[in-house]
Amino acid sequence: MTKGKFIVIEGVEGAGKSHQCKRLLEGLTAMGVDAILTREPGGAALAEGIRKLLLDPEYSPDAVTELYLYSAARRDHLNKVIFPALDSGKVVVCDRFTFSTFAYQGYGRGLDIDFVNRVNAKTIAPLKIDLGLFLDITPEDGFTRKGGADKTDRLERESLDFFNRVYKGFKELCARGELVPIDASGEKTRTAENILREVRKIL
Repeated sequence: MTKGKFIVIEGVEGAGKSHQCKRLLEGLTAMGVDAILTREPGGAALAEGIRKLLLDPEYSPDAVTELYLYSAARRDHLNKVIFPALDSGKVVVCDRFTFSTFAYQGYGRGLDIDFVNRVNAKTIAPLKIDLGLFLDITPEDGFTRKGGADKTDRLERESLDFFNRVYKGFKELCARGELVPIDASGEKTRTAENILREVRKIL
């Protein structure tokens, strides 16, 4: 590879994103690929501080405020971690990115989709996302898998209707070809193999 690659793994709660991101990093490292793993919101010092505010049940920002907080965290993350890693030729694996903003703030919160898309585009420019993967599991199955919602997490306190709208947003991105769906309902090893197969196509 002559330049870095940016890979995003998305999914609803309980889809197994964090586990599969770690397995992907291990797989890439075993192949001799120089790769790093990061997450959103977070990944950099300021962004991690914003993450704490976003997930704290003590606060209740409206949808627009929430969108801008995620975007501010994302820009810090890009400047401090993602851009430097890509410039040095690394593969960056990111647990959530702009697709989540589209699904959660657009479909979940009901913000105007064009508005969300414009904010996303301005925030990440000039980044190119090389591959987006969606771990496809329904919200119902995801929460069952993880043993219910984490009540210390502000977002996980939302209704099942909210998460069903989020899921619909992710499926819309799959239908448009922006995300590659990966069946995440079965055995974790099989899911990891399917993810690595898709990633190999862009390396």
